[in-house]
Amino acid sequence: MNNFFCRLAPVVALGLPLLAPAQSRPPDPVDPKALAPALRYLSAFADYTRWQDTKTGDWRALNDALRDDGAAAGQEAAAMPLVAPPAARSPAPTVSLPAASAHGGHHPQGDTR
Repeated sequence: MNNFFCRLAPVVALGLPLLAPAQSRPPDPVDPKALAPALRYLSAFADYTRWQDTKTGDWRALNDALRDDGAAAGQEAAAMPLVAPPAARSPAPTVSLPAASAHGGHHPQGDTR
């Protein structure tokens, strides 16, 4: 069976170019009577929807509601007990600084920065 496909493959490969004239030719662009596909126009605004304003509420009522909520939140925060600081903290490590004379080594003479 494998031998059959090995013999058939060159025949098919050499026979394919013979089918090229069977393809339909594109219409001649110079011929005014040539048939061409119909043109379709699709507008960029075909799916456009008009802007809709949102209904706004009474701004004074909204501000009052926020003020009332903020005041209630502030009262809740004031009613919360304070958290005690940690009992004992370890002291911060000390950092030793180099001597002042070591700093002046890279300045020219007479520069008193």
